[in-house]
Amino acid sequence: MPKIERTYLSFILSISLLMALFLLAQNWKRQLAVEKVKVYDTRILTGDEVRSLAEVPIGAPLYALNLMKIARNVEQSPFVDRAVVVRALPYDLTITVSERDPIAIVATGSTMLSVDGNGIMLPLPMQRKNNMPVITNVQGQLGVGDTARGALMQAVKFIQDTQAYGPALTANIAEVRLDGGNLVAYTTASSLPVIIGTNDFERKLLYLQKFLTDVDNSNATPNYSYVDLRFNGQIVLGTLSGSLHNQIAMKGPGGKEN
Repeated sequence: MPKIERTYLSFILSISLLMALFLLAQNWKRQLAVEKVKVYDTRILTGDEVRSLAEVPIGAPLYALNLMKIARNVEQSPFVDRAVVVRALPYDLTITVSERDPIAIVATGSTMLSVDGNGIMLPLPMQRKNNMPVITNVQGQLGVGDTARGALMQAVKFIQDTQAYGPALTANIAEVRLDGGNLVAYTTASSLPVIIGTNDFERKLLYLQKFLTDVDNSNATPNYSYVDLRFNGQIVLGTLSGSLHNQIAMKGPGGKEN
């Protein structure tokens, strides 16, 4: 047989083999059906809640699924920032969820919401988050999906920054109140108002940690009624001679107020 004919025959056989393998693969794909939908990396939502959002019936053809649509379905939850959906051959579908993690409850005059570290307003989580601080005296109307601004965002940042100091300090923040443009914190260790101000939270958290340590180590009844952390190099302890709002607005004798 001439060399050209042998080459042509080999080419035809190779194409035929590839076509046969392709058809076999397509037939194999059509026979694959979903047996399990596995959910990973959730803390707020349950696996069943994610599966309900995904709307993937067991037994559905695995390769007929629109993975982008399934991801968009899961991302309809306000607690989901991003979802990644992957076929896990031969019979499973995996959904990996990146959640928005609430760090505080936000109390307005008419609603109770939660908020994540980026200031995104969320519904109240139904489970697994029952020890969050509360941000109070929030003015205006807020809804799910809104972004915190102004003093509310400052409060979110303050609470977020406490997490860098460990769970003990974070758990000690019971309430952060917005008052006259300043933040006032109330701790579980003491019912005293702690005036935080509006910025330089890293320094103030060091002061707060020192103050709380002193409170834990002292059995004496405090003879002061508020704590002010707004001044460089000192923790100011004072007594209220008027409204707390007046104390927050005052100028101190030493250091720089902020």
